[in-house]
Amino acid sequence: MLNLEAAKKVQELLSKRVVLKPLPPVDTVGGLDVSYASGLAYGVAVVVKVDDIQPVEVAYSINKSVMPYVPTFLAFREITPMLRAYLKLRNKPDVILVDGHGLAHPRRFGIASHIGVVLGRPTIGVAKSRLYGEEQGEALIDPSTGEEIGRVIRCGGKKRYISVGSHATLEDATALVEKLCKNGEIVPVDLAHKHTQLAKRIKPEKFDQWGEALLDY
Repeated sequence: MLNLEAAKKVQELLSKRVVLKPLPPVDTVGGLDVSYASGLAYGVAVVVKVDDIQPVEVAYSINKSVMPYVPTFLAFREITPMLRAYLKLRNKPDVILVDGHGLAHPRRFGIASHIGVVLGRPTIGVAKSRLYGEEQGEALIDPSTGEEIGRVIRCGGKKRYISVGSHATLEDATALVEKLCKNGEIVPVDLAHKHTQLAKRIKPEKFDQWGEALLDY
């Protein structure tokens, strides 16, 4: 069982390693997502080209699910299947979109920030619902400091909450995500989600000592 106080301290410590800086030139963008079924966590990493928003690569990781969802501690549940899928990619993306929040988090360290710090790569949180902050027009404001911690955009008429994970600025993150909105979907993360649903058809029988499924590809 997760020790919440210890987990908070980890988040507070690692949040100091978040880097805010302009994005580099971006040719490819990744998307990370996880879905669950029958005690298993299905992690998917996808890569798409920015110029035509076409998929380049998809990687899967199927793991035994060992922790329930606890609000504001999503990373401790999902970072393992996400990173295991990401590490299988042959074509590492320039920027990673994560299904979850980054700085729009009570401790400024959601799962997108956690992954960005661990990998040392640009990450952006893209979420369907608000976790923390007050909506003021398109801005998401930290009620305790008055700082802007995220943006609210619409893709296909639906709200999406955008926040920096690490190694990006909010302006750059928002502009990139808006560019990736196509037919009502933010392609990298929504495509990753679709593949998590497809992955659920896989019923692995063998797992390694760390709880990851032994797949044949």
